[in-house]
Amino acid sequence: MSGTPHTGGPAETGSPARVAAVVLHYERPESALACVDSVLASTHAPFELAVVDNGSSPEPLARLEAGIAARRSVRLVRLAPNRGFTGGMNAALAHALATQAEFLWLLADDVRVAPDAMAAFVAALAALPRAGVAGPLTFYADPPTRIWYAGGFIRPYTLGRARVRGTGEEDRGQYAAVDRMDFAHGSSLFARREVAAKIGGLDEDFFAYWEDSDWCMRAAEAGWETVFVPGARTWHHVTPDTGDALDAARLYEGRNRMLWHARHRRRRLIPVLLWSLAAVPVFALLGRGREGWLQARGVLAYFAGSRGRMHV
Repeated sequence: MSGTPHTGGPAETGSPARVAAVVLHYERPESALACVDSVLASTHAPFELAVVDNGSSPEPLARLEAGIAARRSVRLVRLAPNRGFTGGMNAALAHALATQAEFLWLLADDVRVAPDAMAAFVAALAALPRAGVAGPLTFYADPPTRIWYAGGFIRPYTLGRARVRGTGEEDRGQYAAVDRMDFAHGSSLFARREVAAKIGGLDEDFFAYWEDSDWCMRAAEAGWETVFVPGARTWHHVTPDTGDALDAARLYEGRNRMLWHARHRRRRLIPVLLWSLAAVPVFALLGRGREGWLQARGVLAYFAGSRGRMHV
C-alpha cells in the first residue's frame, strides 16, 4: 500500500487525475532526496510519491531512510540485491501500478523537476487521447539553461543510432511545441496507467541502454504515441561515463542497437550491422580504436545470443 496522497498546490476543479511518482535510488541519498523535494513542490494534485532503493549499501541506505522519515507521505521500497537499472525501474513501475493512479512517473535519482512539470504532463496527455508516453524538456543541472534532451529519435538517416535532439543548445524557445517523438528518456518516463498495464515493464534483456526506446516502441505497436512536452521541465545531473563504465556503455550500445532493430525494424537490421562493422576502422583512424572494438564486440555478442547483464 502506498503512502498518503499528497495534496500538492492548487488543483484544477472537478476530479483531477492522480499521479504516482516513483524515484529510483542507488547510492546517492542526497541526490534522491533533492529529487523527492522537487516532486513534493509540484502544483498538481493529487499525487503519490515513493522512492525505490535498488540495493544500496548500508550507509547510503541509512541516510536515505532518515531523509524519507523526515518527509511526510513518501514511502520507501527496498530491493535486495541490486537489480540493475531496468530491474529497478520495473520494481518502481510495479509499485506505481499497485496504486490507483491514472498516470505513472518514473524518475532517476539525479533528476530535478519543475513545480509545474507534473501538471504539464497531465494536461498534454489529457489533450491528446492517443498519446500514452511523454518526455520532458530536460536541461543540464549545470548550466541550467543548456538543453540536454528535447526529444529522442531513431531514423534511417541516423544509421541505426538513437539520437537526442537539442543536446548542448542554449534554450531560446526553439523547442516550444508538443510533438511526436520515438522515445522518452529513461531518466523521466511519464505514462498512462493503461499503457504500462498493457505492455508491461522495461525489457531486462537490454539491462541498460535502449530499454527506454524499446518500451516506447512497444507502446507504439500497441497503438500509443510518445510525445515531447516542453512545458514539463526537468534538470539532469549528467555524469560522463569513464573507465569501465564507459567501456560497458559502448558494449551495451553495440549489442542493444542490434537487439532493438531485430525486434522493431527488422528490415534495417542488415544495414545497421554493416554500418556498425564498417565503423570499426573509421574509429581506429580517428584514434578511437577501443570504442570501435567494444561496439563491434557488442554486435557480435548479440549474434551469440547475449542478453541481460554483460561483462567488459
